[in-house]
Amino acid sequence: MPSFYSERTAEYALTPKFLTLIEPLGDAVPIYFSGRREDTQVAFESLYGESFHLVAFFARRPKINAAESLVIEGKINQRLFRVAKCASELGVQTLCGISLTNNIFKQSLAETLWFDISQLKLEDDVRFTCEIDKELKLNKFHGQIQPTNHSTILSSIANSRVLDWAEVTSIMRELPKLSDDSQPS
Repeated sequence: MPSFYSERTAEYALTPKFLTLIEPLGDAVPIYFSGRREDTQVAFESLYGESFHLVAFFARRPKINAAESLVIEGKINQRLFRVAKCASELGVQTLCGISLTNNIFKQSLAETLWFDISQLKLEDDVRFTCEIDKELKLNKFHGQIQPTNHSTILSSIANSRVLDWAEVTSIMRELPKLSDDSQPS
């Protein structure tokens, strides 16, 4: 099934929903890590003595066969399972989300499914299918991996490793390298 918007658009739509979901845990901010910004002396000084939970979050795009389809397909790539494995070894949770929308402008109305892939030992792409109703709510889910609920997500993050800013930046800098299984040219 084809996608009808980009992963960046999915990130823009899902990140505010994810922040609302984890709001009970305290202040949260999405970070697209840049070593020239978050890993500076000023950043370290401004966050000295603070502690954090770090979460890797990946937005997934819904795929549909036709406009207004009530069947949505999603996929979690094997690369994300590799990231999750490496992140888990560092004490970091890895979550994915997908908006059950069949229209790019109805994302705010659509139900969102969340997947905690932190402990999954999968090595292939995983596809799933969602049957939705006209209000963009889930009727039936079909797939090898199952969505998780809000309280489970909050509990897993709350019980994850507590980090200082030096550890956070080190993980954000090193995790992409650790999880990249491509051979150097």
